[in-house]
Amino acid sequence: MGPAPARFGLWFALALAVPAAFFVWWLWLVPGGGIARARADEQRTAGHVLAFAGETLDAELARHASDRIVLQLDAQRRVVAPFADAADTQHTAALAEQAALAHCELGAPSAALPYFAHAAANDELTPVGWLRYVDALRGDDAPRAQALLQQAVEQHAYARCGGLPFEMLTLLHELRSFPPTANARAAWFDRFWVLALDTPAAALLAVLDTTDLAFAPRGHALRAAATLALRHRHAPAPTEETRTVDGICLQPVGAQAVAVVDPQVLDAARELALRSPMRSGPEWRLEDALGAPPDAARREFPLLGTTLAAVPTTTPSSALLQASANAAWLLALATFVVGNLLLWRLTRRELQLVRLRADFVDVVSHELRTPLAALSLKAEMLAQGDVPPERREHYVAALRHDVQRLGDQVERILAFDRLQKGAPLRVEPLAARTLLARGLRAGRPALRLVGQQLELDAARALPQVRCDVEVLTRALRNLLENAAKYAPPGSTVVVRAFASARELVVEVQDRGPGVPADERGAIFQPFVRGSSAGPGTAGSGLGLALVAAAAHSHGGRVAVLPRDGGGSTFTLRLPIVATEAS
Repeated sequence: MGPAPARFGLWFALALAVPAAFFVWWLWLVPGGGIARARADEQRTAGHVLAFAGETLDAELARHASDRIVLQLDAQRRVVAPFADAADTQHTAALAEQAALAHCELGAPSAALPYFAHAAANDELTPVGWLRYVDALRGDDAPRAQALLQQAVEQHAYARCGGLPFEMLTLLHELRSFPPTANARAAWFDRFWVLALDTPAAALLAVLDTTDLAFAPRGHALRAAATLALRHRHAPAPTEETRTVDGICLQPVGAQAVAVVDPQVLDAARELALRSPMRSGPEWRLEDALGAPPDAARREFPLLGTTLAAVPTTTPSSALLQASANAAWLLALATFVVGNLLLWRLTRRELQLVRLRADFVDVVSHELRTPLAALSLKAEMLAQGDVPPERREHYVAALRHDVQRLGDQVERILAFDRLQKGAPLRVEPLAARTLLARGLRAGRPALRLVGQQLELDAARALPQVRCDVEVLTRALRNLLENAAKYAPPGSTVVVRAFASARELVVEVQDRGPGVPADERGAIFQPFVRGSSAGPGTAGSGLGLALVAAAAHSHGGRVAVLPRDGGGSTFTLRLPIVATEAS
């Protein structure tokens, strides 16, 4: 298989394989169920997100179930518990404690430590004395001070100071002196919650107002419950559900009780459910179903009074696969069309080359057969003595001309073949005027045969070029022979040479029929002849092709444009490699 059939087969394979690959990809995504499987996976994930949000909501509501405080009423529906008043436990300070407190008042806590230790060893420290002991020791030994605080709670678990349970005092003291960490704060507040129900309402309100505990997770409900307990201690509580100024709901739960419910519980639960993330997979968010996409998974949350939808925060894989499927379909169609167009052009070009080669064979056969026939006839006449002596010299000259014509034709074919195959050039520096002189000398005989005049318009100072003299001489000769072939007999062919933008420009102007605009690029292709070439016009279609090949092999270019007043101007441009004039 030659180069052309191999190239044609490669293009044919690509024109089929590339669209087929895109089409197979589309088949796997759409009919094959790739997109459907991705959407099913996303629906399952969305269902998991909604289920996880529901579990989070239920867990949050269950966690806040203990935030419901029940106020106990008497027969007249007055609040009697919790937050009941209790008498303070009476403690008398021993002498050692009095001495320690005196040192503390004088600003000498370190001097008070031995007295505190003596009183503690004899079990004589009052609850207040324990707290003062912890304060005095905290600066010197904080871990020991915290351990003493726990020991004080164990010794005075049921004591009351100023209406507050002593354990409540130690909790507040711990909050001020030994603030709990973020992880331990929830456990600390659970202990505070239990002790708060055993604290008088007025004292509890004072504690909440003087600390930031009112802003704790259950502080709002605790403060509202204490406020209601004070308000209804002497006035009867309502017998039906009401909502106070604080937004607290009073709901009867029996003949002798009223429930205090914090409305922020549901709001907090809803926010937590909305923020609940998935532990794996893509990121999702919950939003109101009214603004969600139509295909988003939904779930109704009756406790929240709304329907939520799970929406991915990034582009889902099904959307990416759908876009990929659309792109694959378009690419399959585009590559199929483009591939067939390229095949059509390639086929058309190959057919055109085949036709041009066939025409070339016919033309060359004619060009070679004609001088061969003339040579054969004249040689035979000379050999047989049929030529008169006075005509014998004329016949020899004609034989020499036919041999030269045949040799030129063969040389033109061989030169074009060498340039097409990229044969190395014998490049050497040459004066442009020398190159021009050789080309004119080689092409002048063709002009003389048809009685045409040659006019040269060249600058005195022309640059040097690096070139293969034989190749460019033949190119100039072919331009002149082309002018002699198509220009009318007796006309003038003008050759202009000048330097422009680091290029040597050689123009050959004739008064021939000209080249139509749609043929100006094609006439430089091999085996192509212009439409102005009649049946009797000699030529093989290689002359201008050889000019173009020679120009390109030297880094130049050739073009043809119409000439003012009729005719054509063939322009050969060659790069200048030397700046000195010649």
